[in-house]
Amino acid sequence: MHRNPSHGTQLLRRFLQQAESYNRCMFPKTSSTPINKPAKHGDDYITEQILFCQNGIDQMNIRNSSVKKTSNEEVLIADVTSNGYKYETSSLKLNVIQQCCIVSIISPYAFTIQLTRDLVECDAFFKTVNDYYNSIDDLHIPREYLRKNLLCVTWDPTASAWNRSQIMEYDLVDDTVNVFFVDLNSWEEHVPRSRLRFILTKYSKRPVRLLTCRLAAITPLNGHEWNNVVLKTFQNVVDNCQCDVEPLYKGRDNTFYVNLFAAHDEAYVCINDFLIHCKMARPIDDISKEKNQVYVLDEHGQPMHSMIALYWKAGETMRENEICAKPINVDQRSSISSDSSQTKYSLSNLPLTKIVMINSYEQFIFARYNSYIMIPGFTISNLLNELDDEKIKRFANKLGFKPITIELFSHPGLYSQLLKLVTKSFTPSQIHLYSIDCIRKLLQMCECTHENLYELLDRARLAEAKDDLSFWEKSYKLQ
Repeated sequence: MHRNPSHGTQLLRRFLQQAESYNRCMFPKTSSTPINKPAKHGDDYITEQILFCQNGIDQMNIRNSSVKKTSNEEVLIADVTSNGYKYETSSLKLNVIQQCCIVSIISPYAFTIQLTRDLVECDAFFKTVNDYYNSIDDLHIPREYLRKNLLCVTWDPTASAWNRSQIMEYDLVDDTVNVFFVDLNSWEEHVPRSRLRFILTKYSKRPVRLLTCRLAAITPLNGHEWNNVVLKTFQNVVDNCQCDVEPLYKGRDNTFYVNLFAAHDEAYVCINDFLIHCKMARPIDDISKEKNQVYVLDEHGQPMHSMIALYWKAGETMRENEICAKPINVDQRSSISSDSSQTKYSLSNLPLTKIVMINSYEQFIFARYNSYIMIPGFTISNLLNELDDEKIKRFANKLGFKPITIELFSHPGLYSQLLKLVTKSFTPSQIHLYSIDCIRKLLQMCECTHENLYELLDRARLAEAKDDLSFWEKSYKLQ
């Protein structure tokens, strides 16, 4: 991503001049007010931002200039000058166990939670934002307004939602940006500018109510990084269950060191202790050592937001890999083993589905959804004739699981392959995928007695935890 020097001041100065000219043309009887001088009449104070009317860009005014409001017109302000969002953590109580939900997980040292008490208010706010941006067809961001740290709203076609964002980098040649989703604590790269919109000030001023966390008092058992097996275990333990968090300490990068708990039917699990028990982590006094920890600093010399620091670290790692990836000549190829010169299992060559014959006429189907091994609902309908797709979905919701829905336009490859395996006479417009744990509990609830089927699910769970891609090519035969 190309990094241009900041030119926000020049753009703003040019825009101010254009706006002054615009005001003189549109309001010849009203003299424009010089910048940084108080207005001669008692109109509302307007910050240095662009003003948009409700149905398009009908009127533009700059700081301290007059704004006429009518009963039929609402003046809306688009934020073009702010460089960051505020985070609300003042109400968080340390050393108190509180209910929460997991928003995203990168590792045991980098995951995001939201307190349950904030869910209703946040959902209402996100609905308001999405309702507004779905109702308009303007506020597009011109190329000349692209800059690092610009606040905006970004359309997510996968989730069909607008998300508050911040531009990390931009590329004028490709006309794309890298954005950080502040309410999801994640980022997306190479986003077309057409998916961006100016954010209104009333939406940018609302504080972010997320907590960036790390499990306290533990460290990876071997080395300094968490492997994929630990990550999958962490995800599986907290998936689809009530979680509680006990914040212990706030780091200088605003990361909270926490104890995390997961409530299961059979046990109330402390994730910190669970990873130690599974020999995936060892105890450490990390809170007392936090003062000596070296952080990535921002342009103001302060510790950078930990998730944004991960973004920049990922970019540096990618560039290092690109530099190291030098072409190999013919003589060198002969001395390199096939395992090191190419990936043994290429994702592009792996099948998206796997069929295992349960008996001579029944089959069990797995679907490869991203890095997860999932089971389509129609497989269970075929296996348990008394359950149709809607009943399976209701049972899954009662068990605390939500299916992944795929369609032809969202996942054309996987949808097409699964459609060939549907035995029903009609063609479904959507196919629901369920996790391994969900299907296991569903089969137990329906008193399915096929023991080898549970063994097959255990194999799939282990392959998913280890990212074992050979699962998709191995043949399994149930007795």
